[in-house]
Amino acid sequence: MVELPGYSLSGVFASFFFMLLSMKQSDDFRVTGSAHPILAMVGEDALLTCQLLPKRTAMHMEVRWYRSEPSTPVFLYRDGDEVTEIQMEEYRGRVEWIEDGITEGSVSLKIHSLQPSDHGQYWCRVKDDNYLAETSLLLQVASLGSDPYIHMDGSVESGLQLVCTAKGWFPEPQVSWQDIKGEKLLTFSNYNFQDEDGLFYVESTLVVRDASTEAVSCFIHNPSLTEEKGSDVSIPEKLQTEMASLKVIGPSQPILVRVGEDIQLTCSLAPKTDAQSMEVRWVRSHRHPAVYVYTDGARVAGEQMAEYRGRTALLSDAISEGRLTLQINDARTSDDGKYQCLFEKDGVYQEADLDLKIIGLGSSPQISMEGPKDGEVKLKCTSEGWFPQPQVQWRDMEGNTIPSSSQDLTQGSQGLFQVEAFLLVTNSSIVNVTCSISSPLLGEEKKTTFYASESRMIYSWNILLIWGLLLLLLVGVVGLIWRKNCRKVNKTLDSKTAHPERILSEGNKLVTYRESRSQMSCNNLMASFASWDGRGLSQEGGTERRRLGIGQDRP
Repeated sequence: MVELPGYSLSGVFASFFFMLLSMKQSDDFRVTGSAHPILAMVGEDALLTCQLLPKRTAMHMEVRWYRSEPSTPVFLYRDGDEVTEIQMEEYRGRVEWIEDGITEGSVSLKIHSLQPSDHGQYWCRVKDDNYLAETSLLLQVASLGSDPYIHMDGSVESGLQLVCTAKGWFPEPQVSWQDIKGEKLLTFSNYNFQDEDGLFYVESTLVVRDASTEAVSCFIHNPSLTEEKGSDVSIPEKLQTEMASLKVIGPSQPILVRVGEDIQLTCSLAPKTDAQSMEVRWVRSHRHPAVYVYTDGARVAGEQMAEYRGRTALLSDAISEGRLTLQINDARTSDDGKYQCLFEKDGVYQEADLDLKIIGLGSSPQISMEGPKDGEVKLKCTSEGWFPQPQVQWRDMEGNTIPSSSQDLTQGSQGLFQVEAFLLVTNSSIVNVTCSISSPLLGEEKKTTFYASESRMIYSWNILLIWGLLLLLLVGVVGLIWRKNCRKVNKTLDSKTAHPERILSEGNKLVTYRESRSQMSCNNLMASFASWDGRGLSQEGGTERRRLGIGQDRP
């Protein structure tokens, strides 16, 4: 066996046992709780209790009830007081500390107004100085929802379609169909939806293919309560109802609405029938939650989808004739799709399909140029605010399509599309091109033309700018050289002026004239760099020439 330098195996074990002894007191305890789940109904109160063994007072101990993280407790009791600073937000004001049995080590917590979210595992942790113990308890929350309700959706190609619905169940229930003999029937489809309160809505569809079937039953079973509710329907009786002879009529063509405008979905009964006592609902893929529900002359707010709340209004001026219109304000891209309008009476539904197309006509395209680079110029056409996905095309002067070199399409948070289309051309072949973006639903397009003169003008200005910078640099260099030479000339003339005895004869006048002429040229050139005034330079030069007699006959 290999031992670490400076450590012996016996020393390691001794340290380990010392740590255990320091954590564990001679009068340690354990915590126990219910071995069976604690069952309580939604809306009721639940009492969670754990016990210290052997029994002792927990008055001066720390008791912590928590779910997944001890750092965010459901409830914390410390030094005889409640600690609420770190308590889970959803339990504040809903839990109560029960002190009746605390002197004998019984610690209890009552949770008021149970919600489906309270369902699950809880931990009870008791700490005394450096020793702690804990146990877990399972709280089962249940709700026995509404009785199942069977609707008839009328005949389909494969048989008669029945729909069983119920709401307010927890946990997720089980649905089954049976015939009059008690034999189970094969379900066509099942749909379960958990609403904002955590309760389940169920929708099960059955297709009856046997024409001799007289009655069927729908049962909904709660697995936690081992209870169920059932309902049955007599098929011949339903088929003889008034609704069976009615039809619901909707628009035969898709409804086109632009983003931001109001939507109107209209359905009517044929023949005309008063619908005031009927249930009418507009739905997407399922009956619940719905876009809008009208029952007994009022809106059923609890069944409405969250995204349509505050945006809908029912136009019921012609309800006595069986015609109703649902108005949805401020059309969004998420409103696009299929809808159903359902009229119900005596448990029989008749429905019509509606196809809503949302349109976003985007901005006029903008064309920008990148390059030239490696003999190529890249044109980029951009536009935003389109729905559905637009069509983008480049065209030449004759209207012929030019394939894009690449195209990028992105969808923003509002569901509207932004497009970027690129076209590569060479400098010698740049021609007038048009970028066209069109809506596939409206057949409308927005376009912008890029002219070759624009590209040449930009290219020419770039060349002129480059040559201008080079010329300016050249003039600056020449100016520095002349300035340096002129300083030398002025220095020489200043030294000669200081010694006039050097000018002794007529011949010396010629020397003086030449030196003065050099000084004049330097002065004029330096002034020209400072003022960039050619006329001033010419005038000053002419005056100096006259003063010195340059260009005149000698005496």
